[in-house]
Amino acid sequence: MNRSLTDQAVSGVGWQFLSVAANIFLRALILILLARNLPPADFGIIAAATMVMSITQVLSQIGVSRVLVQRMLLSDDHVRSAFAICLYTGLLAMAAIYFAAPLLSRLFRMADLTIFVQFLSVTLLFQSLGTVPASLLQREHRFRAIGLVELGSFVLGFGFIALPMAKADLGAWSLAVGHFAHMLSRTIAFYMLRRPKTALWPRKGARGELLAVGSGFSVGQVGNFVATEVDYLIVGRSLGAEALGYYSRAYQFLMLPAQLFGKALSTVLFPSMASIQDQPHRVARAYLRAMGVIALLTLPSTGLLIVMAPELVKFVLGSEWEPMIVPFKILIATLLFRTSYKISDSVTLAMGSMVRRAWRQWIYAGAVIAGASLGLPWGLAGVAFGVGAAVALNFLLMLQLAMEVTGVPLAAVIRTHAQQGVAAVLLVLPVWLVAELTRSLEFGNTAVLSACTITTAATAALLWFRFRGVFGEDGAWLHALATKRLRGFTERNSVSS
Repeated sequence: MNRSLTDQAVSGVGWQFLSVAANIFLRALILILLARNLPPADFGIIAAATMVMSITQVLSQIGVSRVLVQRMLLSDDHVRSAFAICLYTGLLAMAAIYFAAPLLSRLFRMADLTIFVQFLSVTLLFQSLGTVPASLLQREHRFRAIGLVELGSFVLGFGFIALPMAKADLGAWSLAVGHFAHMLSRTIAFYMLRRPKTALWPRKGARGELLAVGSGFSVGQVGNFVATEVDYLIVGRSLGAEALGYYSRAYQFLMLPAQLFGKALSTVLFPSMASIQDQPHRVARAYLRAMGVIALLTLPSTGLLIVMAPELVKFVLGSEWEPMIVPFKILIATLLFRTSYKISDSVTLAMGSMVRRAWRQWIYAGAVIAGASLGLPWGLAGVAFGVGAAVALNFLLMLQLAMEVTGVPLAAVIRTHAQQGVAAVLLVLPVWLVAELTRSLEFGNTAVLSACTITTAATAALLWFRFRGVFGEDGAWLHALATKRLRGFTERNSVSS
């Protein structure tokens, strides 16, 4: 390759960050508009339906997607076999969910769920068929293409289809059809960008190699999925569709910054680290740096979102969504744990630690079930607290495994997080004081948010340009990287002009 792995990774993170940021901005905007046109119960029904689709998709892939990226040597037989496996497991999953829909409706205690599950079952085939081209694009470090597909398909499905349907009073069907269009257009786009070798039956040798590694990943991935989705089942079954609507919106808005910070790095780190898995010292350096950058970004974001949550929710969604404020504040407190564990996950996958990762994910799932169930007597706030405790446990479990496979010392991890914790306090404290002052003066939501935003911008600028040392080595590295990229961009523009 003409570019070094570092250049590819940095460029990939840049494109992923921009595409995820654009995706999040448009996703947030569309979700806001949908929330203003649909009642919470409609979101609850579709949240339950898409949860069923997601866990079935995880089961049907049998870890093929990760194996296609993680293998050092990949042959055409591997690709053909992966396509055949995804084709048949996708068809099987689609049929199984279609006929199981009435049972799932009773499980959730939602009578209207059956028809939506049956309608969306077709998307399982779309997603399975899109697995191979998407994985090959990731293996080839074509992150810009992946980002554009994710962004374009979401905007098409939910912006151009779901939103007009919601305005036409089509209720939950607007979300269902939007999700269907999103999945279909995403798969078509991946095939247009990267058409893989295909076969109707997997090759014997390649099939065994794919399933040997993929099954270990799949076991862990199912555990991870149960952990991230079972709270929906507990809330929907015990507290009803409206409560699930509030909880799912709080969770989705939490995941916007989590995806912005975590997904951009983890999407690029997994294939990059997999390509140097035989050089653990390089993996260790990249892992520690990624953790530092994640802490630098998420810790202040957590504090700011907690401070501004009451006004932010009412300003963005409307006063009828006020019941989601407390669970949102509790869930957003786990932002660092949710994003940083993705980095640990990418490292352990790249190094091939599938089995040890798998049993940790099932411990995580059990902790979520226990935490959400024990929190039910206290409503959504209790569920959020129990789930948050489970997320913290998963962060520690995956951190321990990642340190083991990379050799990163605990002292370095503690030092990195302590440094960014101090910086976060220096940034958030003035914003909290301004928020309390404006609330005591009975300012409106817009005025409080405006004052907090101005204070955030001024404090961040002061720290970054005058006292950058508070951000430590990671801040210096990030500044040097941004300066280098900006200089290169300026020079290219000067030459072209």
